[in-house]
Amino acid sequence: MLPHLRKYANLLRTPACWSALRHGVAATLEHDAALGQEHFATVIDVGANKGQFAVYARLRWPRARLICFEPLPAPRARLARVTRGQAEIHSFALGSAPGEGEMHIATRVDSSSLLALGDRQKAIFGMEESSLLHVPIQRLDACVSLPVARPSLLKIDVQGFELEVLKGATALLPEIDTIYVGASDVELYQGQALHAEIEDFLVAAGFRVAGHFNAQFEQGERVQADWLFRRM
Repeated sequence: MLPHLRKYANLLRTPACWSALRHGVAATLEHDAALGQEHFATVIDVGANKGQFAVYARLRWPRARLICFEPLPAPRARLARVTRGQAEIHSFALGSAPGEGEMHIATRVDSSSLLALGDRQKAIFGMEESSLLHVPIQRLDACVSLPVARPSLLKIDVQGFELEVLKGATALLPEIDTIYVGASDVELYQGQALHAEIEDFLVAAGFRVAGHFNAQFEQGERVQADWLFRRM
C-alpha cells in the first residue's frame, strides 16, 4: 500500500481523528514511529499549520499542555477549530530575534517559509511562491514561561528556519527533554541551515541524536527527514 493510502487507512481506523478530518486536517499518525511510546507533560508545536501535529498530540498526550505557533491566518483558524480550546495558540512566527518578516507563501501553503523557496524545492515538490505576507517575529524564550512541566517536547517544522527558532530558545532548551525537528539535507529554501548544522547546534546544547524518520528521497539522495533528539 502506498504511504499516503496507508496513512488515511490508519486515520479511518482511529475514531478520535475523524472530527479533525471533517475539517480537512489529517493527524500525523506517522510520527508514532518516533514518539508513540513517549509521555509528555508539555508539547510545544512550532509551525503548527492547520493542526496536523496538534491533533496527534491531543490524541497521544491528552493531559499535556499544548502550545502552538502559527503565523498564517487561514491555517491558524483551522488549528483553533480542531483543537477546540485545548491549545494555547500564538499568531506570530519565531526566530532568533524579535522583529518583523515576510512569509513567502507557497502554492502548497504548508511549505510557506520566512525564507524564499529555492529552485530544488520548486522542482522536487512541484510548487511556486504565490505571494508575501508581513508577519511579526518573536523569540520562543519570550513566549514560554519557565519552568515548564516535564517531560517536555519541542517539535519544529518551519521550512528551513529551524536553526533560527532554536537560536531564539536558548533559555528554554535546558527545560526541554526531547526535540523533534524537520531538517533538510539539501538547500530547499534560500539560505537555510541544513541538517548537519542543526545537529551540531543541538549537540552543543546537550542533546544527542536518537534517530530520524519519514525521510524523503530524490533520485536516491535523502532530501529531508524528521530528526529526534534527546537530552544527554
